[in-house]
Amino acid sequence: MNKPIIHIEQCGFLTTLQDTGRTHYLQFGVSKGGAMDVHAAQLANTLIGNETTAAVLEITQSPHRFRFKKDSIVAFTGGGLQPQLQETLLTINQPLFIPAGATVECKQQLNGFRLYMAEAGGFQADTFLSSYSTDLLVKAGGYEGRPLQKDDILKQHKELSVLQQRLLNVLKAGATVEINHELSTTPKNVIRVLPGVEWDYLDDTTAQLFSQAAFTIGPQSSRMGYRLNEKTLKTNRNCEIISSPVTQGTVQLTPSGELIILMADAQTVGGYPRIAQVCSADLSLLAQKKPGDKIQFQMVSLQEAEQLYMKCVNDLKRVKEVLQSVIK
Repeated sequence: MNKPIIHIEQCGFLTTLQDTGRTHYLQFGVSKGGAMDVHAAQLANTLIGNETTAAVLEITQSPHRFRFKKDSIVAFTGGGLQPQLQETLLTINQPLFIPAGATVECKQQLNGFRLYMAEAGGFQADTFLSSYSTDLLVKAGGYEGRPLQKDDILKQHKELSVLQQRLLNVLKAGATVEINHELSTTPKNVIRVLPGVEWDYLDDTTAQLFSQAAFTIGPQSSRMGYRLNEKTLKTNRNCEIISSPVTQGTVQLTPSGELIILMADAQTVGGYPRIAQVCSADLSLLAQKKPGDKIQFQMVSLQEAEQLYMKCVNDLKRVKEVLQSVIK
């Protein structure tokens, strides 16, 4: 395999190859990594018949231009940028045909911060600890362990499956395959959370402020974590604890009263009180936030969080079934 499929003619400030992360090494202190918006990455793969763990492009909001070297099936998901083929705006959340020699540009900004692009057959990527994800800290995985650059060439990982070959023929003939994706009805700035292990570090007044105030994603935010500005939560207790397990979505309270939400590249243990945990279903929504965006927390029960998670799982399952039924 390993056929060249995309020549990167212009690359923004942080575009990497990612998958669903390396979840089996947390006990050894290895960050999970992977796509910030895992649901968008999985959806992009599912829309074109890939395994959900195939490597995808995570494109951070900034201008990009890709020249396709062969006929391809792609899917764009997430947000932040509007892909276009010449003057035609490409539909997000649908399988698309891109002919050999065509150039796709992403320059018009949309709501969100991270756009995902999957290629039928997947992108070839380096493997590090059973994952294709780029680990920028140790410079491993993905594309030589680094962000993509101008003139990099991306290659196809696997031959097309029978389903993907049929999908290619359908799209190449000019047909469209519309698969309705169930969009969240939650207000875009509301992030649903569960009480954390050290929730009782907050008194009644501060706990009320946590749920009612609007917080701003600070400029010192990254794939490791988001720092929230403006509002600070006061507590009379010592905001240092024995290092304890943390994960993506853990909300920590620092001694200064600032909040930190850990994200995909976060460490596996931390010494700040864990006052809340973002629901898995809303990690994708959070991943689409950028510095300057405002969020508000909403407390939910464990049962509600589980129902929200299963809704995401079932949504992907439904998309897969619809694709298989349409492309026979």
